[in-house]
Amino acid sequence: MRRGPPSLLVLVVRRLAFFAALAMLAQLAGVFAEYWTDSHNLGRLAVEMETKALGAGVSIEAGRPAYALPPGRRARYGDAAGGYYVRVRTASTQLFSNCDGACERYFPPLDLKTLAFWMRPIRPGKPLYVAGGRIATETPEPVMVEVAILGDRDGVLNDVLANEVLDHMLLPMSLMLVFVLGANILSVAQVLHPVAKAARQISLLDPRTPPGRLATAGMPREIAGFTQAVNAALDRVAELMRTKRLLTTAISHEVRTPLAVARLELAKISDPRARKVEQDLQALNHLVEQLTDLARVEGAADAAMDRIDPAELAERIVGDLAELIYASGKSIAFDDLGATPFKGHRALVENALRNLIENAVRHAPKGAAIQVEAGPGASLSVVDDGCAIAKASAGPGCVGRQGLGLKIVGRIAEIHGARFEWTRIPGAGVRASLDFAATVS
Repeated sequence: MRRGPPSLLVLVVRRLAFFAALAMLAQLAGVFAEYWTDSHNLGRLAVEMETKALGAGVSIEAGRPAYALPPGRRARYGDAAGGYYVRVRTASTQLFSNCDGACERYFPPLDLKTLAFWMRPIRPGKPLYVAGGRIATETPEPVMVEVAILGDRDGVLNDVLANEVLDHMLLPMSLMLVFVLGANILSVAQVLHPVAKAARQISLLDPRTPPGRLATAGMPREIAGFTQAVNAALDRVAELMRTKRLLTTAISHEVRTPLAVARLELAKISDPRARKVEQDLQALNHLVEQLTDLARVEGAADAAMDRIDPAELAERIVGDLAELIYASGKSIAFDDLGATPFKGHRALVENALRNLIENAVRHAPKGAAIQVEAGPGASLSVVDDGCAIAKASAGPGCVGRQGLGLKIVGRIAEIHGARFEWTRIPGAGVRASLDFAATVS
């Protein structure tokens, strides 16, 4: 199934999210560059991170501090072979060390007063060569955790950068992004509300039934301008529809009288050529009648709907037209296939069915059988076998029948919200159907 285009709200949110992500990436690159070029600050952060993690191993046993390596740091600080030294001490006692005598090279003497925090670079640049320490707990006495990182084989620097990005950028910016996107989505949705309301109004407007205008009160200036342009277009369409109705009515009334006079005069002439002209005038008179029907269709669309029994209506119309159809060398029959009533404009539905029958009579060859069906349900159909007869007699075949009459039928179906289908039956004939299921009472 083909998906429709995304809504304006979705497009705006996508662009906001894209540029917000782009801003976050730019800031991430800036933060990374700033931290990467400041080796001293990286060393301090590394010492803080490692001593904090190692400080979790301090415990109190029998009122005295004790220490055991936390599980998450045992692989790194289990021994000094990896270049990671640790010493945990109080002011007078060493609680833990993985470097023994080697610690003296990097850490202060044991008799030195414990400091809240200390750090010194062992070698500038990268990889990290740094030593430092901090007090992990003050009770029952200060406990100092000291570390030395020599070469950073285990990637402490990467952990430092990841923590800084997560703690100082991703979390704050994510919260800001959520609030900014939420505020923008709410703002855009509120701005687009008049547009959605106008769209619903447009779907209900009909230029043939004035007044058909959209309200502009409370709309932003740009949307109000668009709505005014739509109103102007609707006014032009309504004027065109009014002009078309006037023209159609004028033509039908002005031409009918001269045609009647011409036919009366031709009837007085015995020349065979006069009969040919009479046939042409008959076709022209039929066109005038269709134009009159079209004008009536547009004028009757606003009238109240009646309850229509399609079987009764079709049987009556077939009875009215049967004599003329048989006189033309064709036959007609009616069949009720389980019709159900519906609501509609009776005059228009009768007009539509008559047009379908007349279309079949005019285009089907002699000997054709026309079948009028009511049902199943709220539907009416006209079927003829003219195509099969034309093929069997080596005639011109089943040619197109798209004339003004079918256009009138289509317009009547549109007024009723019905479905009009005109289809060829392979090797047989033509079926024209009107389905009024949308107006079933």
